[in-house]
Amino acid sequence: MGISNRAITATLVAGLAFGSAAGVARASNPTIVVDAASGRVLQQQDATRPWYPASLTKLMTAYTVFKAIQAGRVDLGTPIVISPLAARQAPSKMGYPVGTMVTIDDALKMLVVHSANDIAVALAEGVSGSVDAFAAEMNANSRALGMAQSQWVNPNGLPDPRQITSARDMAVMADAIITQFPQYASLFQIQTIQSGSRIMRTHNALVYRYPGADGMKTGFICAAGFNVVATATRNGRKLITVIMGAPTPKDRTNQAVALFEANYTNSGGGFFSKAPLATQLPASAYPGPTDIRDIACSRKKGGSGAAESADTAEVLPGSPAAPAPEPSPLLASWVTAPPIAVGPYLGPRRPIYSLPNTPILADLPPKPAKGPASKLAAKKGVTATGYADPGKPLAVPDQLTDPKLNKGRKNLKKTADSKAKTPAKTPAKPPKRKVHHEG
Repeated sequence: MGISNRAITATLVAGLAFGSAAGVARASNPTIVVDAASGRVLQQQDATRPWYPASLTKLMTAYTVFKAIQAGRVDLGTPIVISPLAARQAPSKMGYPVGTMVTIDDALKMLVVHSANDIAVALAEGVSGSVDAFAAEMNANSRALGMAQSQWVNPNGLPDPRQITSARDMAVMADAIITQFPQYASLFQIQTIQSGSRIMRTHNALVYRYPGADGMKTGFICAAGFNVVATATRNGRKLITVIMGAPTPKDRTNQAVALFEANYTNSGGGFFSKAPLATQLPASAYPGPTDIRDIACSRKKGGSGAAESADTAEVLPGSPAAPAPEPSPLLASWVTAPPIAVGPYLGPRRPIYSLPNTPILADLPPKPAKGPASKLAAKKGVTATGYADPGKPLAVPDQLTDPKLNKGRKNLKKTADSKAKTPAKTPAKPPKRKVHHEG
């Protein structure tokens, strides 16, 4: 009466493939599977059809940051600032207050795992000086990679009719990250990050539930539906699967699993294969993206809020809204790694504007001036408000090494210690607690 694991797996894959095909037919969503080593296309449907990228945009954002690091313009330890423009971005977001700094290393983790829209803008401003300049770099990178359908106007994928890509282009993007920047592979494998008391899990359910899955990124807006760029490795072979416009998160996950399983048995796609490269696929006959908000965010389903909740619930084990794991060897894991800590930059407080390629943010709210700038600050080109004076050259010392600043710090510490030793004449009132709002 026993049934082998091989038979169970084959039955499940067939069922997933049938369900995936039904979803594709219903939503007409583009898909593609590419062999990462050779760049050859193993399977595709409407892969060059224009589509809204949503948060898949952040893969190009990450790639553009990687290129800036490679060029020596910034590094992983470079702090960037949350500007008023960054703070105004719609969720998902970290919600840090204006003026908060984070390192590029932490920012990339927040970008990929939590899909933080405010962090995407902070990265763009910190690396290129402005969102427009960063978008120009994104477009230049797209052209260099042969991403013929892609056009970028923002770094986070929030709705804009001009922001367009395709399943094929996103597969090319993923392949470029894998082959050009293998040192960042672990970034796309992170399951959970923690900032303070907040724990944030990736929306990519495959990294929890599909053995061998090792990245990359999901994306959702109502007009685009549920997108994913996913990678998996089995027996040393890495495949890239892209789903665009799935009607639900569960359909997105099931389609990806079905495509992975079907193509791991496909021996084609090697370096000597006759299969086309992703960049060789013909252009689509569709003139522009299809808006599928009636499918992904219909009123019957509760609108965009319900759709976004469903996207999150897909990856929250134990959540009342989360689907029960299927009793199968393919989608039953829910094993999660401990969260990786991220948060505001707390290192030496050099003015961020002294760093290369970082703009003077004129719209930052001024700090209240308590008096004229000190002679030291005036010499170093810093105004009384604490912001950089664009009219003077910046030569701001590191506060951990500058002897004058260290001497002043020691004097302040002596004064504070002497006051602490003096008994108070009256009972001291308890200090007011500072409340830190995560957003």
